[in-house]
Amino acid sequence: MKINSHNVLKRSTVVSIYLAAFLVVFAAVPAQAQQTTVSLTTPELVKGSTVYASVEIDNVNNLEAGQFDLSFNPDVLKNVNVENGSIEGIKIPIQWCSIDDGTIRVIFNLEGVNGISGSGQLAKIGFEVIGDGESDLLISSGLLGNTEANKINTNWGVATATDVQESTPGFEVVFALVGLIVVFGLVRFSKKL
Repeated sequence: MKINSHNVLKRSTVVSIYLAAFLVVFAAVPAQAQQTTVSLTTPELVKGSTVYASVEIDNVNNLEAGQFDLSFNPDVLKNVNVENGSIEGIKIPIQWCSIDDGTIRVIFNLEGVNGISGSGQLAKIGFEVIGDGESDLLISSGLLGNTEANKINTNWGVATATDVQESTPGFEVVFALVGLIVVFGLVRFSKKL
């Protein structure tokens, strides 16, 4: 009877240690914040029409100011307008200028607003379709700043093979690995008894 209670005590202690290790790892895994993403929604180009490209933003936190360049084929498109955007119902006042025939620069500063968080639209850019052919719209020189004058880590535009980042294991992977380790340890310990 004493040997049996000793084995039960050993087994309970080992199970408790594995459970405690599991809980420590669970508590140590930080919640992954969603990265701010800026993307471009482009319209179908029909010669002779005016089309608008939307610069969309997702998951921004405390946005205060920013800028980006938008490049296009000047043989196909002619920039005619840039309209203000809106995030969570708050207007994004846009200023813009032409850098050259195929590039415009868009700048904004949210004066009097204590940072904007959420998702929405930074700007709508109007183009007159003047020629035949294709015109990829490309965002470059993008920079977003928060209310503390720090750069906001942002994924700009459509991911290509050169800018795809490897994902890091999230909570689910760590959770599964710790669970497997606990099960393996319990099985191994039970065989020893």
